[in-house]
Amino acid sequence: MINKVDVYSDKKNHKDQVDYIVVFLILLFLAGAGMFGFYSTLMFLIVGGIYTGLNFKYALATYKNNWFMFLFGLISVFSVFWAEAPLAALRNGVQFLLTIGIFLTVIYCVKLNILFKAISAAMLAVMVLNVTSSQTVEISYTGEVVKVGYFGSKNSMAMVAGFALLSSIGAVLCSKASLLSRFLAVTCIVISLATFLQARSLGSTISLGFVLAISGLLFFYSRANLLTETKVNINFLVFIFIFIFIFVFIVFFDYSVYESFMYSLGKDPTITGRTDIWGIGFESIKENPILGVGQSSYWNINNIGALEIWELMHKEEGSPFGFHNLYIHTYVELGLLGFLTVLLFFIKGFLGINKCSLKGMRYIDIVLVSLFLIIFSKTFFETVGFSPFSLSTFFLCFSVVHIRRFSFYDKPAYIKLRLN
Repeated sequence: MINKVDVYSDKKNHKDQVDYIVVFLILLFLAGAGMFGFYSTLMFLIVGGIYTGLNFKYALATYKNNWFMFLFGLISVFSVFWAEAPLAALRNGVQFLLTIGIFLTVIYCVKLNILFKAISAAMLAVMVLNVTSSQTVEISYTGEVVKVGYFGSKNSMAMVAGFALLSSIGAVLCSKASLLSRFLAVTCIVISLATFLQARSLGSTISLGFVLAISGLLFFYSRANLLTETKVNINFLVFIFIFIFIFVFIVFFDYSVYESFMYSLGKDPTITGRTDIWGIGFESIKENPILGVGQSSYWNINNIGALEIWELMHKEEGSPFGFHNLYIHTYVELGLLGFLTVLLFFIKGFLGINKCSLKGMRYIDIVLVSLFLIIFSKTFFETVGFSPFSLSTFFLCFSVVHIRRFSFYDKPAYIKLRLN
C-alpha cells in the first residue's frame, strides 16, 4: 500500500529541486544579461516565462498584492504619448513589466531557504567567472585605472559583489541548508568579499558596513523586551529626527566645507562629475516638471543637455548613460508621476521594516533589510532598482516582498487568490 505521506513528501522534494534549478538559471541568465547581452536575456525570458505560466494562479495572487511594483512600467508604456523616442519608451516599459512579472512569481512561489541557496550558487558562478576577467577601465574624470571584470564599471562590480556577499550570508543563515550549500555559500562569501574590496569603491564600502550595522541594531531592537506601544513611539521619534536632520542639512549645507572635506580624503568633490550632471538634469526637470521627456528619451544626439553631459564625461555621443541618481534620472524621464512611483516603492519597503521592528525580526531578516538598504543607499549615486533584466531590480523586489512577509509561504491563507 502506498503511503500518502511519502507521496506528498516526494512531490514536495521534487518541487523544491525544480524551484532551485529555475532560480539558479534565472539568476545566472540575469547576470549574463548585463555581461553578455541578448541570448542570456532571451533565456531568462524563456525560463521565467515558462515558470510563470505553470504557476499562473499564484502569479495573479502576487500581482494583486504587489500591484505598486508595476506602476513604473505602466507609466513608461504610457509615456509613448509624449516621449521624444516613443518606440524606446514602449520597449523599455514592456521589458520592465515582463521582468517584474517573472520576478514576483519566483519570489512568491519559492521557499525563502531555496531562494537563498539557489541565488548564492548562481552568484558564486558569476563571481568565479568574473575572477577570470582582467578587464580594466580608466575613469576619464580622474585618470584612475581600476579592474571592472565583466561589469563595465567599478561601482557595478562592487554592487554585484555586495549582492553575492549578502545572499551567501543568507544561505548560511538558512536553517535547512545542507553542508554542501553552506560550503558553496562560504566560498561565495570569500570570493565576493575579495571582489568587493578589489573594486576600491569607498562609497560602496562605507555603505555596506553602515547598512550591516543598522540591520544588526534593528534586529536586536526588534527583540528587545519593550511594549509594542513603546516601540511605536520610539519609531515615530526616530522618523521625526531623521526628517529634521535632512531638513537642517539641506538648509545649512556649505559646499565649501564639503569640498575641503572631500579634498582632505583625496576624493573628487563632484563625486566623479555627478554633481555637474545633476545640475544639467535639474534644468531638464524645470522644463518638463510633470511628465518628463518620456522613458529612454533623454539620451539622444538631438538633446543639448545629453550632448553636454557626454562631452563633460568624455563619453562618445549616443553611448548609454544615466544621471547616477535614481530620483533625478526618473524625474527627468517620467516626471512627477515616475518620481512618486519610485518613492512609493521605497516607502513600502520602509513600512515593512517598521513592521518587522515591532513584531520581531528573524535572523534572515538582517540580510533582507541589508539588501533593501544597500539598494536604497545606491539610489543617490547610481540609477539602480528600476531597470529591466537587472540584478538590482530583482534584489529590490526580493527584499521588499519578504520584508513585508508577502510570499505564499509567509501567509498562504491570506494571500492566495481564489479563482472561480
